[in-house]
Amino acid sequence: MKKTKKVVSLLLTIIMLTSFVTGCGSSESKSNTSDSAVSAITYKLGISAYPAFYTWYIPQAEKFFEKNGVNVELVYFPVYSDSVQAFNSGKVDMISLAIPDAIAPYISGIEYETVLVLDNSNGADGLVGKKGINSISDLKGKSVATEYGTIEHFFLLQALQTAEMTEKDVNFVNLSISDSAPAFIAGTVDAACLWEPSLSKAQTLEGSKLLYSSENTPGLIPDVLLVSGDMARNSPDDIEAVINSYFDGMDFYVANEKQAIADMAKGAEITEDEMKVAMSGSRLFTVQECIDAMDQESESYSYLPYTTNRIAEFLHSVKMIDSVPDDTKKMFNSTYLKKVLEKRGSKPVPDTKK
Repeated sequence: MKKTKKVVSLLLTIIMLTSFVTGCGSSESKSNTSDSAVSAITYKLGISAYPAFYTWYIPQAEKFFEKNGVNVELVYFPVYSDSVQAFNSGKVDMISLAIPDAIAPYISGIEYETVLVLDNSNGADGLVGKKGINSISDLKGKSVATEYGTIEHFFLLQALQTAEMTEKDVNFVNLSISDSAPAFIAGTVDAACLWEPSLSKAQTLEGSKLLYSSENTPGLIPDVLLVSGDMARNSPDDIEAVINSYFDGMDFYVANEKQAIADMAKGAEITEDEMKVAMSGSRLFTVQECIDAMDQESESYSYLPYTTNRIAEFLHSVKMIDSVPDDTKKMFNSTYLKKVLEKRGSKPVPDTKK
């Protein structure tokens, strides 16, 4: 009997020790785990209908998230502004968005970090008019559709300003981007401010004309990845893993362009030809270029804090935001990118214009 009690006691001790060691191991940084160990947490990444955001379908399809030990669920939002609201309310952990749409949340005190540059729009955003509208000044008194409070609204105001016009000079029609293109094609509105792939679809209307493009404003519309304050505080290794997965996708895109386009087209539910055309308006960034855009100070649109401040000043002047951020540098954190750079270097990204 005494021998039996000793055996039971020994077994209980082993179980307790095993539980203790396992518990300690789970609290360690994920950098101490193997590449095959996937995080138990599922992070939701909000995306919407924009070419550079579709690049996330590559690491998803090619299982690069799993390779880097992070569990990511892509959450698609048909209406772009819904994705922004979902991030601001904590319903998604990460979001791909245009920099102008990161300003209001920052001013309102929502905690986040900008950790990755996805692209600069280089023709992926544009203002298109129907037959007979040949210039921006021709839009006076005409109906123009786009989504209120988004980057396209900002882009429209910039376009109008080049012709010394304001929103008051046109009949502004508030429609989501996904609804603006069909409305334009149906003839419900005279013009529309759109991003790809909606922009290319709108230009299929006979006699339509591209009046203004983001090619006219290089660097004005950067698209980035934001992570929530909670994720930044609690899961820095997972953020690094997400960024590594993204650049694994870029490497795959360079080496296997046809399959990468197919991965994106499948996720976007458009044809591969449409996907290739849509991507031609996005200038993608290497690891080093991402870091330089955040850290290399310059009074030009190559420097993200400068760009963000100029956009904020413009948005404030047209009363779309109540104030300008105190220091736009605080909105960006290149720490994760620098760690990625140390491990993988900075390789070329696809030239989407080819």
